[in-house]
Amino acid sequence: MLNVKDIEVAYDATQVIFGLSVVALPGQVLCLLGRNGAGKTTTLKAIMGLLPLRAGSVSLDEVVLSELAAHEVPRCGVAYVPQGRRLFTEMSVAQNMDIGLMVSGAGRATREKVLELFPRLRERLTQRADTLSGGEQQMLAMARALCTEPKVLLLDEPVEGLQPSMIALIRDVIIRLKSENVAIVLVEQQVDAVLAIADTVAFIEHGRCPETMAARELQNDASQLRRYLGV
Repeated sequence: MLNVKDIEVAYDATQVIFGLSVVALPGQVLCLLGRNGAGKTTTLKAIMGLLPLRAGSVSLDEVVLSELAAHEVPRCGVAYVPQGRRLFTEMSVAQNMDIGLMVSGAGRATREKVLELFPRLRERLTQRADTLSGGEQQMLAMARALCTEPKVLLLDEPVEGLQPSMIALIRDVIIRLKSENVAIVLVEQQVDAVLAIADTVAFIEHGRCPETMAARELQNDASQLRRYLGV
């Protein structure tokens, strides 16, 4: 279980997260919803140790992640697919995946398992990452993260700008990961796509989490979506 408890985060002197708490359970999707600038991406970065905490803690099972250096967090079972993918563009598909394998110490069996999820990447293994289409680059960003064999996967707007067939593929991968007991924390603007796969929704507003609720409740009552998102 990923437990984010009462965290406070600032950029220099400007505080942007105030006592925020969320929990991500194995085999479930926790979606962070909120307007632009609410603090969703900042929360993901804080979980990964990319931003220091002023207060609070982040833990995975018995490990206190917020006490570790950022480069140690992936080794504890947390993987991050940032908005914009952040691939090593001059390296091949295979080399990008190898970086994930190096983090986990995993081998060929893990790579084969990941390629089963993204069969198109098998055809592109020797191709440079910057020559891939946008959808293929998103596949590779997710594949690299999955090569770390994560217990928790953080996804920041994974379907932004993608065509419907690619969105469907990524949704299917997320559902598959749920069945394998991976905890998923998802930031996404496409509300309909979110509610189809999420178990829990945490609303983020002005750096706080005023409400967390079951996704199925939102499917029957959209009043909270209008309140927090204006849609």
